[in-house]
Amino acid sequence: MANSKYEDMSFFDVLDKINNHTMLLPDIQRDYVWNPEDVENLFESIVDCYPVGSCIFWKTNKKIINKEKPNLYYFINNFKERTTKNEKAPDVINLDDDYYIVLDGQQRITSMNIALRGNFEIKKKGKGYAYDNPNSWEVKELYYNLDYYNSSNNLDEEHPTKRFCFLTTEETQSGNFYKVKNIIAFEKIHMFINSLSSITNDTKCIEDLTTLYQRLVNENGNGVIHYYCINEENYDNALDIFVRVNSTGKKLSKTDLLFSTLINGWTSGKNDIQNTLDTMNCKGDKFNFTKDYLMRAALVLVDESTQLKIQSLTNTTIEKIRTNWNKINATMDSLSTLLSDIGLCDERLTSYNATIPIAYYIYNGGKFNDSQSKKEVKKFLAISMTKGLFGVASNDALTQTRNILKNKKCSKEPFSLKFFKDVILTGTRTFTIDKSDIEHWLDTLEKGNNTYVLLSLLYPNLKLNQNAYHQDHCHPWISFENKNISKLKLSDETVKKWKKMRNLLPNLQFLEGSENESKNKTPLDTWVADGNDFEYHPKDVSLELKDFETFFKERKEIMYKELLKIFDLK
Repeated sequence: MANSKYEDMSFFDVLDKINNHTMLLPDIQRDYVWNPEDVENLFESIVDCYPVGSCIFWKTNKKIINKEKPNLYYFINNFKERTTKNEKAPDVINLDDDYYIVLDGQQRITSMNIALRGNFEIKKKGKGYAYDNPNSWEVKELYYNLDYYNSSNNLDEEHPTKRFCFLTTEETQSGNFYKVKNIIAFEKIHMFINSLSSITNDTKCIEDLTTLYQRLVNENGNGVIHYYCINEENYDNALDIFVRVNSTGKKLSKTDLLFSTLINGWTSGKNDIQNTLDTMNCKGDKFNFTKDYLMRAALVLVDESTQLKIQSLTNTTIEKIRTNWNKINATMDSLSTLLSDIGLCDERLTSYNATIPIAYYIYNGGKFNDSQSKKEVKKFLAISMTKGLFGVASNDALTQTRNILKNKKCSKEPFSLKFFKDVILTGTRTFTIDKSDIEHWLDTLEKGNNTYVLLSLLYPNLKLNQNAYHQDHCHPWISFENKNISKLKLSDETVKKWKKMRNLLPNLQFLEGSENESKNKTPLDTWVADGNDFEYHPKDVSLELKDFETFFKERKEIMYKELLKIFDLK
């Protein structure tokens, strides 16, 4: 590793190299993960003269890059959550110049590039701001607060005034702010200092901004880009450094290292994997499938080790994943569509790993074209989620379920929960249930993900993917609040018991969104008297709140019998 050493670089030079595309990112780098607050804190550290960590650059040239052909990407200027991705650089480069490939330090450099050359596009908070609505987003740039040292809010430890903050143009009107990116317009420090006199008389503010400028231009050797320069003619040697590095920013996770191993030499790998995830996550009410999930699923699908370890990614395994990627991609697309069809999304899926056996069945030719097959999937997920079968010792669960499916003709045998009836997982956990399990569900499961999947079995005819069905309380939740239930003169013990019972399955139903809104706080007896009805309505039972315990008991019995049928119990 000849001539490798630590060096310094002005961040103004970094900006120029990013702008003329001589500073690039390799495909082994993970996506940008910092948020606006991370960037604000970074600039706080800079003006307080704290060290901000060193970087690792592979210094190379056009000849080596065109020979080695690494996948390279441009830096991001403007960032929008869930949308912005690094643009790929051309496969062949033509500029005769030194190139700097950033192996470590991407997050900090990208953050400073956004602050000094771009912006964050941030989703507004609160209800009603959907990700796919353009009006939900606002553009924010980094500003320095010129009133920072005079603010009384500095005494408020819970909500202190920020020295640096990302703001919209409108938000800056209510204060006294300096746009940080204005700094790069000045070539000399004396020109910059002179400009400050026209915007503030506060000596502390002038000192902060002057320090920021000095560190950006690396005056007196106290810059923000201190890097270890690697001079290598071989890209693989540079990657060895990357795998060994201990990042000084947000630590590289095991998945990051595994991901870099998987896509090394796979020309379209980074984009292929990201496109698969994007397609899966946009289905229905959205999911949150991760690289971690997708890598584990790929290992399962190609019949390799289910453990996410470097040792699992042998050359043979990597080649199997790459060769079969189109089939893996099609499988994941079908899986996410199926999960959306049965009404699931990120908010209702407590175990993503539990979906991998379903993916394996699809990968090997299985289809889910009818209501019965989808019912079996819901039964499988209901048991997996309520019993936490894939949460503890998930590798064992994935290995054993895959072994079962290996012995099935998936293209001819309809998917069935019964496939797994003889599987015994770590801790003697099984995929079978008995009457006591169903009683446990009805007596203890409170409104949430698990009750949703059980209701999807109890309401088999609803098209959950076409309408927004909500879990609604039959007797409204608010009826059990003290100001309402106190009228019944119940004991404190009974009130406490009823408040728990209101959130259990026997008091839950599915209602379409608009219908749920119209019902809202309406007492159950009034709502039914107005011409409405609900599934598993116990006949000849009072719907008044005073008779809630009888209603609960009778509806629970009806649901109990139906769940026995669903799970084929006598």
